[in-house]
Amino acid sequence: RFLDYLSDLCVSNHIAIPVTQELICKCVLDSKNSDILIKTEPVKEMSQTHEYLSIEYSEEEVWLTWTDKNNDHHEKSIRQLAQEARAGNAHDENVLSYYRYQLKLFARMCLDRQYLAIKEISQQLGVDLIFLCMADEMLPFDLRASFCHLMLHVHVDRDPQELVMPVKFARLWTEIPTAITIKDYDSNLNVSRDDKKNKFASTMEFVEDYLNNVVSEAVPFANEEK
Repeated sequence: RFLDYLSDLCVSNHIAIPVTQELICKCVLDSKNSDILIKTEPVKEMSQTHEYLSIEYSEEEVWLTWTDKNNDHHEKSIRQLAQEARAGNAHDENVLSYYRYQLKLFARMCLDRQYLAIKEISQQLGVDLIFLCMADEMLPFDLRASFCHLMLHVHVDRDPQELVMPVKFARLWTEIPTAITIKDYDSNLNVSRDDKKNKFASTMEFVEDYLNNVVSEAVPFANEEK
């Protein structure tokens, strides 16, 4: 409820309130208050042995770490938390729920390009890490959706990205220039734009595959959670 309350204070009618965002950013992201947040550890390589095959393989997993009220340190992979929560473990379910509301708060703090929050949060939660959780089918749908919102507001809707205006097929005669050259075309040479496109290549491919699967299913959203 505390995290949900803070995230609601960041917006009004789906529009960010910069002053409130800034106050909440400075308070929540202050190192003195780090104990209220669950930290997302960089991807750890886990060497596992398959249950049926005597073959060891490495798998990427994201780990969460937190401190409880007794100052005890805990860490667990996000996938394991999801499995335990699904099996009925109330503690792990609460931890995962708290983390989901934390992601929602982070997304709201960054809404409408609030760079104070974007700078801090993008360092903790990079594109590759968020994408790994978005695409992980072992995680619940609501958690994956929270990672999607975070990706949008922390990495996509920010500099140097810009809104691409669709081609207008009807225009005023006075708006048409009398002369035009290839140098006037804004995408002529832009290395940074290509770099950003490559950065999101795997994310774009995942979204395309996901939407194609939705279209091909007879009843795409029969599962209410999905």
